[in-house]
Amino acid sequence: MIHSYENFFTPEECQHYIKGHSKLFKPDSDDRTFYFRKTEVVDLYQYFASYSTQKLNGLFNFTVKKIDEKAFVNYFQIVKWPAGESQAPHRDFDYQCYSSIIYLNDNFKGGETVIDGTVLKPKQGLMILFDGDKKTHSVNKIKKGTRYTIPCWYTK
Repeated sequence: MIHSYENFFTPEECQHYIKGHSKLFKPDSDDRTFYFRKTEVVDLYQYFASYSTQKLNGLFNFTVKKIDEKAFVNYFQIVKWPAGESQAPHRDFDYQCYSSIIYLNDNFKGGETVIDGTVLKPKQGLMILFDGDKKTHSVNKIKKGTRYTIPCWYTK
């Protein structure tokens, strides 16, 4: 099952994290930030001292526990996806029982998430949550613009 939470973030919260990515992404001097293919990744969970990261961790845990009271946050990131990027179909590791994605923007073309053949169009503020270790999922090629997401992985 794919759980969907509209307006999980307000537009202002989305902008906060997009701006945060720009401030934090320094792969030459901070090993919590890195390139994965052409995406720019900030391992946000490692910035746990910040209020907004603690708040986000709490929101993720509160939400996943509605589905499975034994599940909790493993880690989460902010990812900047440039035009031309995609992600091949895959399943997450066995120890990552759930995965979620928050879409921080929707002003780009392409970049849909596909979960077991279901195509989900990104919408700013939307969070989807699913059992990523069991469901095959991918990201369609971003055709124009930049896609920003906060993926999170959960464990038990």
